[in-house]
Amino acid sequence: MPYKLITPTENQTWWNYPPNYAYTRLAGRPISGAGVPTRLTDIPRGITLIVNGSTVTAVQTPYQDDLESADYYFLGGHNYVITDQQAAVLIAAGYSECLTPIP
Repeated sequence: MPYKLITPTENQTWWNYPPNYAYTRLAGRPISGAGVPTRLTDIPRGITLIVNGSTVTAVQTPYQDDLESADYYFLGGHNYVITDQQAAVLIAAGYSECLTPIP
């Protein structure tokens, strides 16, 4: 039975200072304190899963050499249909919450 894999994400918090900062336009949650009015936002970032044998390594910014030397990998922010064997490796590594069986 194949599985659907939705790669994990990690929320990163960005704030709106300085005003020309790239994520200023996304900052939407107000906070108070320190006398500086500011706003925060959480931006989900995809986590890449690199598999070598039965070892799964989670990284946010994978190196090309690591991807090339891996048995296989799943880039963060993407959905995949994977085999039973690939699913077994991910389940053993603790990523079962990212998997959904496809009937």
